[in-house]
Amino acid sequence: MNTCFNLTFINALKKFIALFLTGITVSISCSTSLTAHPDESDIPVPVSINALMVTLIDHSAHYIWDYAALEREISDDEWRTVEYYAIQLAGSGPLMTLGGSGSMDNTWAATDSWVSYSRTMTNAAMLALDAAKNKDKALLASTGDVLVASCEGCHNAFKPGVPTEGIMHAPDYDYLYHLFERK
Repeated sequence: MNTCFNLTFINALKKFIALFLTGITVSISCSTSLTAHPDESDIPVPVSINALMVTLIDHSAHYIWDYAALEREISDDEWRTVEYYAIQLAGSGPLMTLGGSGSMDNTWAATDSWVSYSRTMTNAAMLALDAAKNKDKALLASTGDVLVASCEGCHNAFKPGVPTEGIMHAPDYDYLYHLFERK
C-alpha cells in the first residue's frame, strides 16, 4: 500500500508539474501576444511639433512666465494652475523627441541639440512644479528665465523664422490673459 501510495503521489505530482509548466507556457505566449509586435510598437505623433509648440508648450509656459511676472502674491488657486501647466510642460519635453508630422520634425528630433533643448525644458518644468508645490515665486521667476533661454535657443537653432504652418499663439482667446485685466 505504501508503494502504491508513493506511485500515485508521484504520478499526481508529475501531472501537476506538467499542468503547471503548460500554464506558464500559455501565460507567456498570451502575454507576448498582448504586447505590440515590433512593426506596431511605435505610435507616430499625428500632429506637427509646431502645432504642439503653439497649443501645448507655449500655452503651458505662459502660465509660468505670466504668474511669475505678477506684481502681487500668487493665490492658492493660481499655484495649482501653475502646477497643472508645469506637469503638462514636463511631459511635453519627451514628447518633442518623438518627432511629428511636420516636414522637418523627425530630422529635428533626431539631433542631440534638439534632445538637449527638450531635456532643459523638462527640467525647467520640474523646477516650476517644485516652485508651485513650495509657493516659491522667486524659483518660479528663475524657472521662467531658463524656459525663455531654452525656447529662444531652440528657435534660433531650428526655427528662426516663426511662425510656420500659419500657426501662432493667439492670446485673445486664452482665459489666462483675462486674469491680468482684473483689478
